[in-house]
Amino acid sequence: MSDDDHDDRAFGTVAPTAPITRADFERAIRSLHMSDLDLKDSLLKLAAHVIALTDELTRRIDGVEPTPAPPNTPAQSNGYTVEAMVAATLPDTLHQIRAHDVVSGQRVSIDPGSSKYDVEGAPVPCAELLHLCHARCCKMTFALSTQDLDEGVIRWDYGQPYLIRQRASDGYCVHNDPDSRGCTVHAFRPRVCRQYDCRTDPRVWTDYDARIPAPATPPAEVLEAEATPINTPHFELLDRVRARQLAIHHETAAIAQSYADAEPVVGPAPRK
Repeated sequence: MSDDDHDDRAFGTVAPTAPITRADFERAIRSLHMSDLDLKDSLLKLAAHVIALTDELTRRIDGVEPTPAPPNTPAQSNGYTVEAMVAATLPDTLHQIRAHDVVSGQRVSIDPGSSKYDVEGAPVPCAELLHLCHARCCKMTFALSTQDLDEGVIRWDYGQPYLIRQRASDGYCVHNDPDSRGCTVHAFRPRVCRQYDCRTDPRVWTDYDARIPAPATPPAEVLEAEATPINTPHFELLDRVRARQLAIHHETAAIAQSYADAEPVVGPAPRK
């Protein structure tokens, strides 16, 4: 191709005033959230190291339980150095700190479940019950998964990542139709929505079999349950910690393996 035939289209350039897409904006925010979690985990590891070191030094200096060990007594410290003993106890200490972090609430919440399209839904005829329950489950809080974030259909709360986005006017999920109370993105609904079973939830039903909805003003014990996210299958604490770590790993990988542009984009030619 000669200079005269040169294609002067400028691919990939963007005007400084060009707006960014929601997908690009959310991708940037997700990256910042993962950086925040990485920094937090580094602090948890440092805290675990300090605790393990303090415990070992206390055990050796004071001769306290569970294994009294005066300084430099190989018979009672099994000949291990302080460093070796700290390294041996560090994994369990870190697990305990992470477990406490899981149950004490998260600045960044993420659903650690499997693919939502593999989930078998609860046997509840939602469409037939909407006129009774008014889709109360759509006012409950839960976290989205990396799968939801990658699809970009389900909206999340930028101020409380990655919780489902809700309206201030009525407290419902933003995808809930205020007239019919039906889900407007039903085919893309999150795993938690697919798996949720309202039949034994006192926030929704006083008596499911008799089709008696919970009162508009719930009793105290039900109000207390309102602070609990939408119910999901129970995980033992150890499993919850592992599941969260795996979910964070998948989220980090999803961001790293994604691309900012889906296809070639022609922008304004740069000024000479």
